[in-house]
Amino acid sequence: MSKKLLCPMRHTAMATSIIATIFATTPAHAAGLEYTKQSILPIFEDGNYAELTYAYVDPKIEGHDVTGGLGSAQNNKIRDMMDDFNIFGAAIKVAPTEDTALALIYDEPFGVDTLYTTGSEFNNAMGTTEARVDTRGLTLLGGGKIHNNVWVYGGLEYQQAEGFLTLAQKFDEDPIYYDLKTSGKSHTYIPVVGFAYEVPRIMLRAALTWRGEGRHSLKASESLLVNNGLLNPTAPTDYNHIPSGIKQALALPEVTFGPTKLSLKTPQSVNFDFQTGLSEKYQLLGMLNARWVEWSKFEITPHAITQVVGEPLAEYGKDAYSVEVALGKQFTPKFSGEIRVGYDSGTGEPLSLLGPYDAFKTVALGGSYDVTNNFNVSAGAQYIWFDGGLAYSKLPIEDTLSQRAIAKFKDGTGYAVGMKLGYKF
Repeated sequence: MSKKLLCPMRHTAMATSIIATIFATTPAHAAGLEYTKQSILPIFEDGNYAELTYAYVDPKIEGHDVTGGLGSAQNNKIRDMMDDFNIFGAAIKVAPTEDTALALIYDEPFGVDTLYTTGSEFNNAMGTTEARVDTRGLTLLGGGKIHNNVWVYGGLEYQQAEGFLTLAQKFDEDPIYYDLKTSGKSHTYIPVVGFAYEVPRIMLRAALTWRGEGRHSLKASESLLVNNGLLNPTAPTDYNHIPSGIKQALALPEVTFGPTKLSLKTPQSVNFDFQTGLSEKYQLLGMLNARWVEWSKFEITPHAITQVVGEPLAEYGKDAYSVEVALGKQFTPKFSGEIRVGYDSGTGEPLSLLGPYDAFKTVALGGSYDVTNNFNVSAGAQYIWFDGGLAYSKLPIEDTLSQRAIAKFKDGTGYAVGMKLGYKF
């Protein structure tokens, strides 16, 4: 392949990385709480470059609670409990010299947008199950060529987090309502390092990027209401006001709900991004993106509710792996397109009420058009198939932990659409 023929394709085909930078943003938390796959691809753009990205994501997941037992006709339907959401991104990359690069990348890597409507166990007279988590990341990267075609890069991500959670459920057949309010925003710094190997003549690049875990700490307040007729036949009872003798009889711990310190860690991850020219004649580019995320060590454990239910408020059973393969083609000197398929292993059962699905598959189409030599517009759409499963809860019964199913979620679907504006300066 001649460099002369492939250079034009490099500009347009790489601009279709809208799919790699937004729709690698697999919807509805990817695995765990993910909204994006924290791509660092802008640092590989030619020369000085800036971009703005936007994606709209609409997942649909339904099921039923199992108040009457698995398979019972008494179970209540859970209507679509995943809200649609928007994701914004931006990046600017400068090349001080031919063999060095600096990039500043903004994304929104983790999030939750969950709301259970009326009709199931997870919405009662005291309130509903709802979770909102927002994170924002700003990553500063610097890199340079150290030998022939080998690049190294590294930097720090500044990450900000905030959110709240309410939980309506049943506890030993009594409706409960739990409220976790956080105050302010948490801030943390996360290391990012990687290296890449490039052969520009054939558009080959392989990049491996490691991102560390982020440690967040938030001031918070917990409250728990229990609707038990023996405690109060006319109104729910605050957990703090339940007499000690009744707590002992029900094997409930002597714990006080109120101000607390909420600590959590966003997981470390490894991304592998690969591309190579496949055909000079047909102007084809092959791409592969793979990712590992250490979700097995993630948990949210507010002090009081964790003592009462005997388990973390949120946790995942295993690490997540994902892979996407794509084929890009330049159709004209100004227009190129891409098709991409992907698979994410999920985090296994039991499913989380915050994002109740396991593995999922995706297919995406994107196009890129050079409006001028410096300005590019890209757009794409993605469709998603989610695998459902069971959500469980561990409740203390006779001083032991007994695991029971609380909901069964059907396979779901979703879609995402997005746009990217790129400018070379």
